Amino acid sequence: MDRPPLPAPGEDPRPDPARPGSSSVDPADDPRLRAQAKRQLEARAGFRQHLTVYLAVMGLLTAIWLVSGGGYFWPVWPAMGWGLALVLHLASLRWDAEPSETQIAEQARRLAAREQGGPRQALDGGHRGPGRPGTAPAEPEHPWDEPGPRDV
Repeated sequence: MDRPPLPAPGEDPRPDPARPGSSSVDPADDPRLRAQAKRQLEARAGFRQHLTVYLAVMGLLTAIWLVSGGGYFWPVWPAMGWGLALVLHLASLRWDAEPSETQIAEQARRLAAREQGGPRQALDGGHRGPGRPGTAPAEPEHPWDEPGPRDV
C-alpha cells in the first residue's frame, strides 16, 4: 500500500495541492454537498422523532389496555397501521436519493419535447401528421379528447 510520507516535524500537515493524490479542498466546504448532507441528516432526525413518538403512543395504548382490564389485545391494530407508516418512512430515506446527471438530462429532454408539441413529436421526429411536418394531426392525440355523447 502506497501512503504519502508523514510530514516532518514543524511541517504543515495539511495536504499539498502540488503533491499527487492530495486534495486541498475539504468536501465540507462544498455548498452543494453541505446542503445534501444537511437534508439527509434532517431526514434521519425526522425518522428518529417519528419512531420515538410511535413507541411512546404504543406504550400509552398498551398501558390503557392493561388498566382497562386486559382481554382482547386491541392495541395491535393501531400498532400495525402506524407501524406500516413507520416502515414506509424508513424506506423513503433510501428512495430519496439524488438524481443522477443522466436522469436529469433525460427528464430535461422529455420536458423540452412536451413543450415543443407533446410526446408524439419526441417519438416521430416532429412530424405531426401524415402530411408536412408541423401540420395538425388527422385524428385526436388521445381518445378522451374526442367528443362523447355527454359532450354534445
